[in-house]
Amino acid sequence: MYIDTHCHLQFSHYDADRPMVLGNAKKAGVKKIIVPGVDMRSNTDAIHLAALHPNEIYASIGLHPYEAQKIKPDAARDELETLLAASRDAIVAIGECGLDYHIYKDEDATSKKRVQKELFTAQLTLAASHHLPIIIHVRDAYEDFFNTFDKITDKPTGVIHCFSGGLQEARMAKERKLFIGVDGNITYSKTLQRIVSDIPLSQILLETDAPYLTPIPHRGERNEPKYIPLTAACIAELLHTTPKAVMTQTTENAKQLFQMI
Repeated sequence: MYIDTHCHLQFSHYDADRPMVLGNAKKAGVKKIIVPGVDMRSNTDAIHLAALHPNEIYASIGLHPYEAQKIKPDAARDELETLLAASRDAIVAIGECGLDYHIYKDEDATSKKRVQKELFTAQLTLAASHHLPIIIHVRDAYEDFFNTFDKITDKPTGVIHCFSGGLQEARMAKERKLFIGVDGNITYSKTLQRIVSDIPLSQILLETDAPYLTPIPHRGERNEPKYIPLTAACIAELLHTTPKAVMTQTTENAKQLFQMI
């Protein structure tokens, strides 16, 4: 059994054929899917999907860093707390949340970055208080990410989704007992391949980030959970092991992190 630990199946990209996408995932051996929210609407939609497909789809609720300009940290925490109170059984994590400075490349953006860090901190503390893991989005912000994470006294476990750091960042993640999410871009990014080849399998989770990051040979198409085996096969080649070994270990990693049966 494979587990797709990051798939935006609630997005409108799947409105026309979501049942078929789920059926194709099962045929490919992807038996469980974690659906993270990025804003309040997608959080609610993720919970709804999890309720429709118990023991198959699991929700994660959070606010993407791009939401930081739209909602105050206290209000964000209150809204997420409300969802947790109403639907705790369907929710296995907090996120996707974190820091993303990519859009600020041509500006100082000190205040905007501070607001992102405040929203991220609120979700880190929320995850810890509910003993939930956290799904972390980091892009062009690894130094601030680790600094922000390290300031939390009661740190949650979690995964750095769609890892884009280097070997040093991977080691720093391991020191903090964070997993590394590997997506379909491993099939075409030579830089990522060099990095993942040095990451232990015990630290890796499989993701699609669907509908994005479709692996070769389907690059350019909409991504789906059924393509998880392609990512697993690429990882197996890089780590000089078998796809079955990748499937077995990453499934155990996911079960451990998200407390799945």
